[in-house]
Amino acid sequence: MDNKKRKKKKKNLRIQRQRRMLLFLILILIIVITIIVVKTSREKESKQVYAQQNQIQNLYENEENEVLVVNVEENKVTQIKTEEPPKDTSKDKNKDKNTGKTTYKLEVNCEQNVVNVYTKDENGEYTNCVDVMLCSVGPATPTSGTYSLKKYDNWEWKGLFGDVFGQYATQITGNILFHSVPYTENGNKSSLEYWEYDKLGTPASMGCVRLTVENAKWIYDNCAAGTKVTFYEDSNPGPLGKPTEQKISGSTEYRNWDPTDPDPKNPWKSYEQ
Repeated sequence: MDNKKRKKKKKNLRIQRQRRMLLFLILILIIVITIIVVKTSREKESKQVYAQQNQIQNLYENEENEVLVVNVEENKVTQIKTEEPPKDTSKDKNKDKNTGKTTYKLEVNCEQNVVNVYTKDENGEYTNCVDVMLCSVGPATPTSGTYSLKKYDNWEWKGLFGDVFGQYATQITGNILFHSVPYTENGNKSSLEYWEYDKLGTPASMGCVRLTVENAKWIYDNCAAGTKVTFYEDSNPGPLGKPTEQKISGSTEYRNWDPTDPDPKNPWKSYEQ
């Protein structure tokens, strides 16, 4: 009798081990299937985002007088025609009087989010890096190629995508512009998107090249129409390194203004760190 009980007990233990092993295998199978489904879903989403970014890139590069309307819920981009840009009134502004050529060349490093400013050397080549500006680019920013600036004197304020506005806009190509960090109200310098200002030095725009007001104004004032702008990607920020800008989100009393704005009403002028 005892022998039968022992045999029965062994059989039950064997059946329990087999069941546990089966459950373990089923659990492993469920985990593998879940990983495959998640990975496939992410790859699909990545391809959709990449395709949308390419569509935005192509629209920016090929259409100079069109506005992009992005419908996030429907995941699509549409185009609408806008009015002709204002007449270029500064074609000869800040050009070398002797050669008729532009004084500066700008190079945008999209990997490091900096703009390097070059002047000519003794051989007439743009090799002297005289300044570097922190910027923010985006998915539709060109990553290669050279373009010529177009200047419009009445673009001290310009409407941007997402119902926001930028100071000192200068057209690079199509809807790709140099301009300040966005503001929520047209002409209101105290409506700065301060959280976007703190992103300077990292990708944050839709495609334009964002700068501080000081730097956007410098390009607006000093870089003539025809100034060459080259886009590239490199882990080396350039001859002068990568600069920094102060973070302003924590300064609730002043953060709605760009600290570099030369406006005498700028409250940062009285700020004491």
